Amino acid sequence: MSDPKPRQRITKGSPGWMVTFADMMSLLLCLFILILSFAKVDSNQFRKNAGPINQAFGVSKTPTDFTAPPTPNIITLNPFKTDPRRAEENRVLVQIKKVMAKEILLSIIDLEVKDNLVIIRFPGSAAFASGTADLAPEFMPSLGRIGEVLKSANGRIFISGHTDDVPISTERFRSNWDLSAARAVSVAHYLLADQIDAKRVIVQGAADSQPLLPNDSPENRARNRRVEIALEIPVDKQ
Repeated sequence: MSDPKPRQRITKGSPGWMVTFADMMSLLLCLFILILSFAKVDSNQFRKNAGPINQAFGVSKTPTDFTAPPTPNIITLNPFKTDPRRAEENRVLVQIKKVMAKEILLSIIDLEVKDNLVIIRFPGSAAFASGTADLAPEFMPSLGRIGEVLKSANGRIFISGHTDDVPISTERFRSNWDLSAARAVSVAHYLLADQIDAKRVIVQGAADSQPLLPNDSPENRARNRRVEIALEIPVDKQ
């Protein structure tokens, strides 16, 4: 019998030279990337060279340049509009805070914005002697500065006097209604003398019907004895 054929030895895996070749290719790729990172590409020269290359490969049509869409007009697309009433309100507040900075710091006057009204509030004790409706001379300069702000603004001016719930009855004032109205009138006369249009001014006395705080302590009653000047900010009709 003849000897059986020797079995062919089969080696598993890639040839040994393949590892060396792959390492060399990886190093060359890293080298080209490094060189490219330091290179400066001339876009104009690249376009010139790309033409002959495209013709050599049979590409006769050059790609069309991309045209960016027109930028929309942001102003016409903006749905928000400035509220003229808010702008006027802020302007009046800034002016009052500027000319009445000392009085605000000393808590002689308070400012409040309610609906479309800018309210300037000051205690009765700051502007009037107890039980009287005559303006105190030391308060007149402050009231004059308020008048300057009111003259520069538009809108109606509401002047209202307020008292606490302690009743009063004198030869001049039969009740708190008379006293509160008389104090409001005194403030109105001073502002009208400062050349404010009388058609803009509305005067009222509220007595103790609109207290800021409950009349249950001397401090609260002092807060309720006050005069308020409210400037109405006109609503834009356009």
